[in-house]
Amino acid sequence: MNTTLSRKIQKVLEIKLDSPELVDSLNELTTFYSNNSINARRNLRNDIERRALDINIQFLDQFTALNKCIEDIQLDYEDIKKGFSEVRNHLSQSKSSFSNVLQEAKKLSYDLKEIEEKEKMVNDFLVKFKLSDEQEQALQKKDIDASFFEALKRLSDIHKECKSILSVTYQRPTYEIMEMIAQHQEKAFRKLYSSVKEISKSLQVEVPDIDKILPAALDALQERPSLLSHCLDDIGDYRSRCISTSFITALTMGGPNGTPRPIEINAHDPLRYIGDMLAWIHQTLAFEFELVSTIISKVNILIPIKSTLNKSESLDFNEDLVQNNNNEEQQQIQQQIKPIEKVINASFDLICKPFSCRIEQVLHSKPSIVILYKMISLLDFYSRICSSVVRFKSSKVSEILNTCKNVCLSQFYSQIKDQFEKAQRVPTNPTADLLPTLDVKDSINRLKELITTFNTSLVPLEEREEEFKPVLIATVDPIVNLCTTSVTTSKLPLSHMAVFMINCLSQLQSVLSAYDFTRDRVELLAGQIDAHMDTLVEEQTSELLNLLGLSSKLGILQYHDMGGTDDTLSNVNNPQRTPFSQITGMDRISIKQAIRQFDTTLESSFGSLPTHALEKIQSTKLKNSAKRSVLNLIVQAYSSLYSCIIDPANQYEEPFSIFQYTPDQIKKMIS
Repeated sequence: MNTTLSRKIQKVLEIKLDSPELVDSLNELTTFYSNNSINARRNLRNDIERRALDINIQFLDQFTALNKCIEDIQLDYEDIKKGFSEVRNHLSQSKSSFSNVLQEAKKLSYDLKEIEEKEKMVNDFLVKFKLSDEQEQALQKKDIDASFFEALKRLSDIHKECKSILSVTYQRPTYEIMEMIAQHQEKAFRKLYSSVKEISKSLQVEVPDIDKILPAALDALQERPSLLSHCLDDIGDYRSRCISTSFITALTMGGPNGTPRPIEINAHDPLRYIGDMLAWIHQTLAFEFELVSTIISKVNILIPIKSTLNKSESLDFNEDLVQNNNNEEQQQIQQQIKPIEKVINASFDLICKPFSCRIEQVLHSKPSIVILYKMISLLDFYSRICSSVVRFKSSKVSEILNTCKNVCLSQFYSQIKDQFEKAQRVPTNPTADLLPTLDVKDSINRLKELITTFNTSLVPLEEREEEFKPVLIATVDPIVNLCTTSVTTSKLPLSHMAVFMINCLSQLQSVLSAYDFTRDRVELLAGQIDAHMDTLVEEQTSELLNLLGLSSKLGILQYHDMGGTDDTLSNVNNPQRTPFSQITGMDRISIKQAIRQFDTTLESSFGSLPTHALEKIQSTKLKNSAKRSVLNLIVQAYSSLYSCIIDPANQYEEPFSIFQYTPDQIKKMIS
């Protein structure tokens, strides 16, 4: 095969039919090759070459036009270059001729910039340290409104700014501005002060309408604490007069149309009378606190005061309180107080004297101890309630209530002391049942009422024991002393005295044991009861042993065990000691007679020993405990005698025949 032909065939076979070049070529061929004939195929090469020649001719025509444009541009560039050369030459000539003018213009530009900066600084300074025309007009207006407070605040800001500048460096303009602002401020505050005093007059009614300007005015006056203090004094004075008048009206006339009724209509009932007054004070205090809180809602500085006590505020009930008040009056220590506290205390200043006088009148009527203590509880209750309402400690109301409470407490303890001293001067002897006497019962019942009253108070649990301790000291110890006096003057047997004391103390203990704050006193009473129980058990055992016929024999045994000095009695550890059978009163016949008497007495009572004294114990628990103790001692005594007789060292003949019962049998019988 022809090599050339093979190469062409190989080249055709290597053509990739999906190549982009082939596809583009075929697409272009379809634009002019439409008839696939032999003649067309033969002339295809010529057609393609002809189209290539036409394209080149078109390109040459377009390039010729482009070349002509470039030549035109070149000519224009030459013209522009020539013009630039002329302008440059002209500028060079102008620069040389106007250089002085340019330097002067540059200098003027710098000066203008500096002047503009100074003007800006002056404007900023004026804005910062000068009032606007509207603010000056607001300060000069007769009526005070929101714009006045805005201008006043602006004055304050300027004044603070001047002070901060002067603290760093001294500048005369700043000092002059500060003086001018101070003068404006002084006039504004004087005007504000006069306005507040005028507005405060509207607070003299029971339920006033609060001017919305008043809280803002008091807020602004915080910068002048002395003026603010005077304003608060006026507010407190006006409210004090109003509250005092309302209090007297509530006492004597009651409410509108007699509803509610006058408080003094219940003056015959101390608790109702004092309770109504305290309820009125509490209700008024709550309203007054809300009112004053609204008025002084924005005031948060402390007001300087002098802590003094007026004599009119003190209760002239006893000399000790008056002396204490005089000492406090002499101190006059400089203090600070919250504005709301200052106004509230001043508002209730005038009702202290009427209230304390009525408390004094109630005390002059000598109420009973229980009524008096309920009055004390009422005063303490409302004192704590009032302190929680106002939420500060040094409340005038709480102070006067606590003072009245202390005076009532003084009379309370005095009356308790007088009553117990009177009862002890003429004590009541115990009755045959050995129960507490009428005086003791009344005292215990009175103490029970006092404890019940105290238990309903608002005293915190952790403070109750210490708070009630003086009352327990003033009542429990005198009750015990009264019981002791009654029983010692009655000349009863020792066992009956012990039973009487046990009954009294156990009844007193049962009253106290129901409360946690009396546990110390309950423990002391338990110790005293145990001591009297020991005495009772000892005496009752001695009586029963004497009745059973063993008393004398046990006495000899006890004497022997204690190492008696009789020649016939020797120490137990002495091997040469005299046997009990040879001791007088301890021979076999005497012992047998004693045991027979014991058995007979026990059998005749069917194992039940006569414990008459123990039966009079009121408490079943204590009665059973005493009986068990007595019976145990009887069994121990019988056992000790039994052990002694059956001991071979004592040389008794047929010792077991002396006894009808063993100690265990005796224990079962009497149990």
